[in-house]
Amino acid sequence: MKTCTLTYLRIILVVILMTGITALNAQQQERKLSMHLENVSLKSALKEIEKTCEIRFSYNPGKLPLEKSVSISVKEESLHTLLSRLLQPLEISFQFTEDQVILKPAIKSISKEKRVVENQRFTLSGTVRDTVTGEVIIGANIYDKATFRGTTSNAFGFYSLTLPEGKYNLAVSMVGYKSENLEIALTKNQSIDFKIKESAIDIQEVVVISDGETAAIDPAAPGSVRLTGTDLRRMAGFAGNADVLKSLQSVPGFSAFGDGSSFYYVRGGNHDQNLLLIDDAPVFNPAHLFGFFTAIAPDAIKDVKAYKGDFPANYGGRLSSVIDIRARDGNMNNIGFSGNLGIFTSDLTLEGPVVKETGSFILSGRKSNLNWLNNNKLNGRSFTIDFYDLNAKANIFINRNNRLYLTAFYGRDDFSRLTNASVNTFGISWDNTAATLRWNHIFSNKLFSNTTAVASQYNYYLYISRQQDDYWKSSIRTRILKSDFSWFPAAGITLKFGAELAAYHSNPGNVHFTDEETRRNAPVIPEYNSLAINGYISNEHKISEKLAVRYGLRLSSWRNPGPGTVYLFDAAHEVYDTLEVEKGTYHSPYFNLEPRLNATWTPIKWISFTAGYSRTVQYIQMLSNSTSPFTSLEVWAPSGPVIRPQKADLATTGISVSMPGNMTLSFEGFYKQLYNQTDYRDHANMLYNPLIEGELRFGKTRATGLEVMMRKHGGRFTGWAGYTFARAIKNIEGINGNREFPAHYDHPHSFSTHLMFKAGKKWDFAAQWNFMTGGAFTSPVGFMQYDGYVVPVYGEKHNDRYPAYHRLDLSVSWMLNKPDRKYRHHIVFAAYNVYGRENPFSLSFNKIMNGNGDFVVPADLNGAYEIIPTQLSVSGVIPSINYIFKFQ
Repeated sequence: MKTCTLTYLRIILVVILMTGITALNAQQQERKLSMHLENVSLKSALKEIEKTCEIRFSYNPGKLPLEKSVSISVKEESLHTLLSRLLQPLEISFQFTEDQVILKPAIKSISKEKRVVENQRFTLSGTVRDTVTGEVIIGANIYDKATFRGTTSNAFGFYSLTLPEGKYNLAVSMVGYKSENLEIALTKNQSIDFKIKESAIDIQEVVVISDGETAAIDPAAPGSVRLTGTDLRRMAGFAGNADVLKSLQSVPGFSAFGDGSSFYYVRGGNHDQNLLLIDDAPVFNPAHLFGFFTAIAPDAIKDVKAYKGDFPANYGGRLSSVIDIRARDGNMNNIGFSGNLGIFTSDLTLEGPVVKETGSFILSGRKSNLNWLNNNKLNGRSFTIDFYDLNAKANIFINRNNRLYLTAFYGRDDFSRLTNASVNTFGISWDNTAATLRWNHIFSNKLFSNTTAVASQYNYYLYISRQQDDYWKSSIRTRILKSDFSWFPAAGITLKFGAELAAYHSNPGNVHFTDEETRRNAPVIPEYNSLAINGYISNEHKISEKLAVRYGLRLSSWRNPGPGTVYLFDAAHEVYDTLEVEKGTYHSPYFNLEPRLNATWTPIKWISFTAGYSRTVQYIQMLSNSTSPFTSLEVWAPSGPVIRPQKADLATTGISVSMPGNMTLSFEGFYKQLYNQTDYRDHANMLYNPLIEGELRFGKTRATGLEVMMRKHGGRFTGWAGYTFARAIKNIEGINGNREFPAHYDHPHSFSTHLMFKAGKKWDFAAQWNFMTGGAFTSPVGFMQYDGYVVPVYGEKHNDRYPAYHRLDLSVSWMLNKPDRKYRHHIVFAAYNVYGRENPFSLSFNKIMNGNGDFVVPADLNGAYEIIPTQLSVSGVIPSINYIFKFQ
């Protein structure tokens, strides 16, 4: 009996001791702690944890990657959570035993791998949304934390992920948002919607991300750039305003002509070879105030994806670039408002739910405040500068499988100069109108569709007299109906296909006179009608963990329906016949195949190689006589018997290297051959000309380049620096003696930096510096006497260059409240062109004679000849202050 009693006592004692040890282990695991380590070896990280937590790690040094560089930053997290985040990406398991933690490589048994192959596969699908606003999130990563198999949400927040049957620890991550984890047992097809919360603006917490995880869930996207609304708001824009085009022009591959022009150029292509979309609607002139502002309010932007030529098959109609802007949907949960009050512009945004969690709206408007600049009354002259834009969007969930979106945009610019007689001696204006109606439908957890109806129009006015309402007008409008499908048949495969029907109407320029007799006698320039039918199919296929390919084919067609008059030109560019096209018939049909191929190979986790080829075709082109907005005429003309479709073959190759400290270094080279490129004969007549095709000459452009970019992402200090060497050389029949010459947008060297720094909880600093070789132009090589006049003599085309362009912009943001407040407001102090560089947009060459009686060309009239300027610059330094607020 005594022995029995002792045995029972021993058992009870052991149970008590084991329970106590378990409780102590549990307390140790759940103990809250804070720690920050950056770019240290795993061995050093383990020693620091041992010191802080008073525990001991036990492991075989030969089995663990102790020299692997890791970073970790946690605040008030448990030890178990800390170790999970640190060790799981490195495939290291851990087990608590009394006062020590045993570490060993995660076991991968053959039977488990075999079971993965044999198991049935199921699909997980749904949408990813913002916790606070309820808006869908584009480009969120959904992946299994053990294998890093995953996918990303599409432009409407939808995702589909197919995995073998089993248990998974899923993570949802997005730059600027806190990651969310979910453990699921995948035994059937499931629909799960995720909600993630935006990170605090003062970056209080950063999750642990190993080098392997970053490479697995965020592969390099060659030839493309992505910016979120948060990214834009942190950048140094013009006059305290975030701006899409200004921000992209600091990225290698994108360049502007300079101040005073709304045109931008991408990889050797002309300005009209760029497509800008707002919720799938094309905007033909995406600029306010000659390029200083982009024609969409920054607070209305959710996401921007820009492609530098190597774009997927679902995009078409342009040769050089696509900038796809997605507008915000509006807050699904609460009424909110935001705004920006500045000395150059002011804007206001109102958003909220139509029905909570079911539908929402957003209204955003912006107006310029530039009339205070109109204080030059010398010689009785004054001018007006004005622009505004309106953005509206509404959406509603009909049910889980159906959703409707309606987007509308309108923007207008006006510049006029008045004289004492109160008659406009100069005036130009333009306006854009765009609207889209979209229907999302989920057929199944693997098939998603989006059907879109688009209406867009652009009008350009050159005023003869504002008071008499006499003006020259050109315009283009389009109506588009298209359907796009995304099919996810298996893990790592995304098949996209669709079709599009588009109608175009172009007015090449007619004069409107108020006087009836003048209007009756004025000639009428025939207008154009065109029809495009396009289809495409493409596949994004992740063949293995190391190799991913994207391949596709686009079929494009074009025709010009009647009624209309077609002029036929001979080899001397003279009209030899006309063709009357009756209603119900068409002329000049074109059909083209556009293959696209891109491959990414990642032999090791921190380095990837890319290569690609694409053919693109463009059927409309803008004819313009100048890069300066003050004298340019804009005429959109379709392909026909004289103007053949433009084509481009682009080949790219690149390498991207992930470096310690959240740094990425990338190199990308390209070669582009462009066909059927347009130029103009000497002294071309572009205004009010029914035979404008006879003024055109055609040939080829050869573009080559190398782009280098170093980017720092994550942490308080972010940004990039980029360098581009690129050439764009033209060869146009009948121009420059059929010899090659540089394009006017040829900038051999470009360098740009864009840096952002978060200093504490209150201050944000941003700086942007751009440098580029001056564009090419034709200058006289001498002067001669002719019929009593001194006239210039010209030699080679584009034999000279503008001075090098460079500019520094600075921005400082001062937060006025704590980040968790519902009403947030801050002040932005900004300076454009800080050191007052006078970058010219126009040069003139005056006849200056030296002591020997020779004319000096070019003439530098600085110094003694300041009263006769030789160049015009838009501005010097432009300071600004803005008050920005938001309530939600």
